[in-house]
Amino acid sequence: MKKLRRLGRGESDILRYMLFWKTENRIAPKRDFHSKIRDYYIGVSNNQVPVELLNEIIARVTDNIYSDYKRFWKQYPKSRKRYSTLKMEDVEQHSINFLITDFLEKKKVIGIRNLSKILFKMNDEEYDKYLDHKNWYETK
Repeated sequence: MKKLRRLGRGESDILRYMLFWKTENRIAPKRDFHSKIRDYYIGVSNNQVPVELLNEIIARVTDNIYSDYKRFWKQYPKSRKRYSTLKMEDVEQHSINFLITDFLEKKKVIGIRNLSKILFKMNDEEYDKYLDHKNWYETK
């Protein structure tokens, strides 16, 4: 068996860089995230949310989740498989709901409560608890 020669500092960095990008658990393209998130929110909204508003929400959620996944994919090399493709439970995280609620409030959309209840799949009681939790989270 042939002995491998010891790599110099620059050569080992190049080799590590090449192996980093040849990993089989590469992060999926942003358009894949977008199409899954779009399908989810179109199904949940059931044509009760204006299309333009829904498209803006989908774009914001996609940008947020994809940037988090990219950051986590680089930050946690042992968890690359986890952050290679979108997990739909991440779309239902409180932080995403907070993002949507803040966006709707900033846009001063009429009927925020009803739209939020539709998008978050909540009734009045659950939505009130959600608002209490959001207030607690933001003021802790």
